[in-house]
Amino acid sequence: MALADPAERERWILLSPLGLILGIALYFALPIEPWALAALPLALVAAALAMMSHRRFWPRAIWCALALVSTGFALAQFETWRAEAPILAGEIGPRMVEGMIQSVEARQTGVRIVLRDPAIPWIDPEAMPERVRISIRTHSVIEPIPGERVQILAILGPPSLPTYPGGFDFAREAFFDRIGGVGYAVGPLEAVETAASGQPGPLVLARTWVEAVRAEATTRILAALPGPENGIAAALLTGQRGAIDRDVLETIRAAGLAHLLAISGLHLGLVTAIIFFVVRAVLAAVEPVALRAPIKTWTALVAFIGALLYLMISGGTVPTQRAFLMTALVLLAVAIGRQAISLRLVALAAIAVMVLSPHVVTSASFQFSFAAVVALVAVYEALRDRWPRWRVSEGPFAQLTLYFGSVLLTTLVASLATSPLVLIHFGRIATFGNLANLIAVPVTAFWVMPLGLLSLLLMPFGLEHLALVPMGWGIEVIVWAAAETTALPGSQITISAAPAWLALLFGTGLVWLAVWRRRVRLLGIVPIAVALVLTVVQRPPDILVADDASLVAVRLGDGETAFSTLRRSGFMRDSWLTMLGQPDAVAWPTSGQALANGRLRCDSLGCLYRPPDRDNVTVAVEHGVAALADDCGVAGFVISLVPIHRDCPSVLGVIDRFDLWRHGTHAIWIDRNAVRIRTVTEDRGERPWASTVSSQ
Repeated sequence: MALADPAERERWILLSPLGLILGIALYFALPIEPWALAALPLALVAAALAMMSHRRFWPRAIWCALALVSTGFALAQFETWRAEAPILAGEIGPRMVEGMIQSVEARQTGVRIVLRDPAIPWIDPEAMPERVRISIRTHSVIEPIPGERVQILAILGPPSLPTYPGGFDFAREAFFDRIGGVGYAVGPLEAVETAASGQPGPLVLARTWVEAVRAEATTRILAALPGPENGIAAALLTGQRGAIDRDVLETIRAAGLAHLLAISGLHLGLVTAIIFFVVRAVLAAVEPVALRAPIKTWTALVAFIGALLYLMISGGTVPTQRAFLMTALVLLAVAIGRQAISLRLVALAAIAVMVLSPHVVTSASFQFSFAAVVALVAVYEALRDRWPRWRVSEGPFAQLTLYFGSVLLTTLVASLATSPLVLIHFGRIATFGNLANLIAVPVTAFWVMPLGLLSLLLMPFGLEHLALVPMGWGIEVIVWAAAETTALPGSQITISAAPAWLALLFGTGLVWLAVWRRRVRLLGIVPIAVALVLTVVQRPPDILVADDASLVAVRLGDGETAFSTLRRSGFMRDSWLTMLGQPDAVAWPTSGQALANGRLRCDSLGCLYRPPDRDNVTVAVEHGVAALADDCGVAGFVISLVPIHRDCPSVLGVIDRFDLWRHGTHAIWIDRNAVRIRTVTEDRGERPWASTVSSQ
């Protein structure tokens, strides 16, 4: 077979990250926590059998694949064991919370701090969370500075559950950050004395110092620029996005420019390139140094230090980690005169990220980042033979055409590689994203980021405003480009969000298509096509019911969803609209009125609803018990927002307040003769991040 040919055998190693990804995804897909070290013996046995089968190609390939999948599974399980810490079981407070500030994040309305090693009254030491996150909007006695020991009166509770089954799991993300409680302040922040015995270790002190530098830099950036430019500048330089105006952020996302706000390969690559070329130009200008010293090696070392500092001050997100690892390997290759960028480099960076933090495989940032890089490297590897000839084209017009052509090609390839993932995760895609990027990327590369780097260099001298002000002008151009492209007719395509496993299917096809050189690579089109088809044909739920019964949504058809209220539960409502792929919400009709040709009718006791294309089924949504006697025998399905203490013989089933309390938010599909229900609790399973401890 073609895959066993000597020309392709060297490419097999490039599939190693895919094996780890499959193992990690399998671990997180399980409904229950597996036995401890369940996969490690299997990985060792498979690796041993692979070494014993070195003369037989296919048996060795199979055993290697099994070893990689098992290793990925074991890495994810080990990370979970290492991150496990107490989680609050329920809301507590107001209570005085004391702890050391680990990080500070600027927000539009105040700040959000993370306290390390908190002390909370009336909580057992073994049940004490390792870290808590508190939003502060009240006036503080002191400015929050990482490393300071403080106290604050706050209301705390466990991290939030997903807003719908299959949605982003805030609690799981907090679990891996060891955050066992989140809440908000109801009093000012005050400093307390630090006990001599309570001094943290050197590693914690180093991290705290970095966070203090980030917080100070963010504060000075926000002070030097007007909004909304200041929030975007802070996002680009320090990775803190909380201060970005919500409307501007939504416009940038709708234009397909959200990647510019997530510090990734573009930003770190630009910073490294600026440092590299400036330092090399300076060294080359000194004739004795240029003739006698290895200036390329020196330049690569300085650029590496600059990239490391930028990684630290930007917060070290997953895309930044990947970009830093790749940049470090590129600089090493440049220093020793080897090929700088290849799929092997991408594979090494992916493996390093997964070893350090396996759970990021399930995050959109990891998937977007590596999908774009894999596609770009594969395309530019295919163009490698022609690229040098194009680069030496004569004339400034040819060079300018080459640059904008490369920007357009890069944007097109990255968009094609990530657009299906955007549809899967967010249910929308920017139609004119290429046009917006064609304007925004050069502005970012030649205007915004060089001035941003200069502002960081000037910050120790208090002169950062000299660079930040013109940087803000460039940000205005980016915001203008986003606003103009989103104002065009048909600027967005929206669908309902799809299951997360489709991202894995698409990624498998993309990697297969990028790795191989012969026609066998075309087999990668099959999983890509299947993932796209399944994404587009996904049927959204007919009904969504919040876990606390505060919000109910029903799908009316023709792109409309009716919500039981538009006055509260705004975050959950917006999340549901995004998942359903719909821009606006309509309110339920008032008593005695109807919507969608009678598909939804309401009175003071509740509503009767008929799902689209299911006119033979009636769903009763009850606000109280008064109408249960009539609706239980008439409606095909009953949803009671209050507890039911009597028999309700509905044909297709009943959900009441107790069910919502036990199982969380419900998503309901009404079929002709059956009802399909997914709940948040069912989706999360019996996993460590889904468990809590008693706080009393």
